[in-house]
Amino acid sequence: MGGLAAIVATPASAAGKKRKRRPKAPPATARPLPSPTVTPFDGIGDQLLSHLRETACYNGTADALNGGPLARALDDYSPAGEAATRAAFQSGRDLLARVRFANSAVTAHLPVVSAILENGTRSASIPYGRINPLTFSGHVPYLVNQLAGPHIDSVNVMMEQQSLASAHAVDAWLEKLDSFPSAFDGVIETLRADTAAGCLPPRILLEKTLPVLDAFLEGKAANHPLIAALDRRTSEAALSARLRSAAHKRAVISLDKRARPAFVKLRKQIMTMIPTGRSESGVWAQPQGDAFYAANVTALGDSPLSPDEIHDIGISEVKRVSAEMNILLAKRGLSEGSLGARMAALAKDPANQFANTDAGRAQLLDYVRARVRWAESLYPKLLPKTMIPRQSLTVKRVPIATQESAPGGFYDGPSLDGSRPGIYWINLRDMAAVARFRLPTLSFHEGVLGHHTQGSIAAALADVPLLVRIGSFNAYQEGWALYAESLMAEMGAYKDDPLGNLGRLQDELFRAVRLVVDTGLHHKRWTREAAIAWMLDATGVAQSRVTAEIERYMAWPGQALGYKIGQLRLLEMRKTYRAASKKGIGLQGFHGAVLGGGPMPLDMVADRVAAMHRRA
Repeated sequence: MGGLAAIVATPASAAGKKRKRRPKAPPATARPLPSPTVTPFDGIGDQLLSHLRETACYNGTADALNGGPLARALDDYSPAGEAATRAAFQSGRDLLARVRFANSAVTAHLPVVSAILENGTRSASIPYGRINPLTFSGHVPYLVNQLAGPHIDSVNVMMEQQSLASAHAVDAWLEKLDSFPSAFDGVIETLRADTAAGCLPPRILLEKTLPVLDAFLEGKAANHPLIAALDRRTSEAALSARLRSAAHKRAVISLDKRARPAFVKLRKQIMTMIPTGRSESGVWAQPQGDAFYAANVTALGDSPLSPDEIHDIGISEVKRVSAEMNILLAKRGLSEGSLGARMAALAKDPANQFANTDAGRAQLLDYVRARVRWAESLYPKLLPKTMIPRQSLTVKRVPIATQESAPGGFYDGPSLDGSRPGIYWINLRDMAAVARFRLPTLSFHEGVLGHHTQGSIAAALADVPLLVRIGSFNAYQEGWALYAESLMAEMGAYKDDPLGNLGRLQDELFRAVRLVVDTGLHHKRWTREAAIAWMLDATGVAQSRVTAEIERYMAWPGQALGYKIGQLRLLEMRKTYRAASKKGIGLQGFHGAVLGGGPMPLDMVADRVAAMHRRA
């Protein structure tokens, strides 16, 4: 498979004396990866990533760059592959139980690494689904769904995250494309094994998966989004025209002869599952469903509270935020009808909409980029100087092929070496669903000072084990991003934008509602339709988005809890920090304490904050 590496990767402008010279490519922004800290943590991390190759590619780890071994195949999604991954997490826990550390610098990272491994084994006795605590969704019950899985995530990683900066990297990318048949055979084997174990996904999720598979199969291979991404990114890397042409031809053949037939087989498998798909929406209906949800409440919600207690907190927060919104709406003369109906009417006002055209979408993206740049100007006020991120943030539209079931916005972090920027994706499938007044807070959440800021700081931590830098703690990360939304309001983001402040509150209300509907679906046994109706009435968000969100919660039990739970904990910590710190101490110290150790359980964050204000 290494044929392309033999083609010299000269700049495209050098190929052919008669060809007009192209502008010189900008210098690479990659920086050397931090020197590894040789500890047992590194061996554990290497072992885990040998099973989670696509996680390695997503993060840009050393063995996934420049055609490394972890870049050359999809994960092993078969039952044997899942068993091996789960065993690796348990093996890591067993190793840490035996080892005694003498180095205090190493011992400092032990609690975080232990928490990652614990999240990887917490629900291992439940045989179905896929466990990966290095992602925000933790243990997902349904390997293939409308929102995520190998048919979406693997393709997205190859399109945007996996390295294509050299001939060896391109060769690995093509080898990975060739691996789709064997990988998808493993996917199908696991779907059948999960069915045999009694796990029958909700029928609606199976039905909503079909359009995603169909989108991959549509059109000519040469024009496929995957091929287009290969062409664009190898051109941006200034690889030779000869190499790019050879890669394009090989990729088209592989797509037609290998990847697309694998998708066809997967589609047939999903079709066989639809008739027996469950009518129930919550994971409670699956074998050991209550135990599954309890494990995810602990891992993803990072909370010892019961689902009933979380549900009640959600109801209380909905009432509080709704009251604040009602005051602001009344000032605008909107005092009749439900809160949701009034917000929906406000969103439909042409003054709050971008045109449903290519030009309108371009204007929306420009508006969002301007809000991100403004937020970046606040870095010196909000972060210790040494923590201000160097990584750039790119704003992109969610690919059309996957936009129907994708969230309204999400973020993909930068590579560890800094060569790939962070990407803030915004879904433009339904322009009526992205009213102008909702865009600032979405941008602060996904971009600055939210996910991009937090993720960039974590990726740049020096002398920290790889597992800590790429670890995922959902309530910490989503809680920080929601905290960042309210922080931007404190910093004057809406001083001259009262509608934008309503949009911020509507999004906070959205996160409070999540506590209600997630526990409603998975603990109180609500139907999908009841959850949609409750959320529509409470928020006034467009029905297309509400429907996609409810189906997201169905696919990822417990993930939606982390936002509000994490935000409330961080606000509580900040209140304590300010009360205990000396007069005049600014927010840089608090933010430095929260962000300076990377993702971790919230109790550990509280300990860091307490230590910080004792020193202040």
